[in-house]
Amino acid sequence: MNKYLSKWGYHGPNILLVLILLTFAWQDLTMPFPYMAVLAWQILSHLLNVTIKNILRAPRPDSYKEDPHFADLKPTIKNFLTIHRQFGMPSGHAQATVSELTFIALYFKQPLLTAFALLQTALTLWQRYQTRRHSVKQLAAGSMIGIGVGFAFYKFFLK
Repeated sequence: MNKYLSKWGYHGPNILLVLILLTFAWQDLTMPFPYMAVLAWQILSHLLNVTIKNILRAPRPDSYKEDPHFADLKPTIKNFLTIHRQFGMPSGHAQATVSELTFIALYFKQPLLTAFALLQTALTLWQRYQTRRHSVKQLAAGSMIGIGVGFAFYKFFLK
């Protein structure tokens, strides 16, 4: 059971993204703008996370020391999207799921949908902590950024 919950938690950002897209489809949103806006939101949020990780270079809890191969690398265009995987601050999973939870709660205003998103977010945060991929501090930082990104997208989306 624990193995399945862990997998479910790991895929939290993707599950909530699909939930958002399916809810748009359920509401008969046939214009391409909402779908393209969600794609842009996800890409920009990920790039923000990668940029912060490459600047802070904080190790993950499961790393006793930085991988020597990555320690001397600078975040150049060539390796910008790969070296961040060695770093844990802020948690990208926390940022993505909390961002999506924030948008779901504010935009859809459906208690059942929000409750499912909250449960999925909690499961994702638990999985990232339990597998020692992130510390509580890294999860909190990712969550705070996620609230900001989700709120900003909600405000943008309404215009």
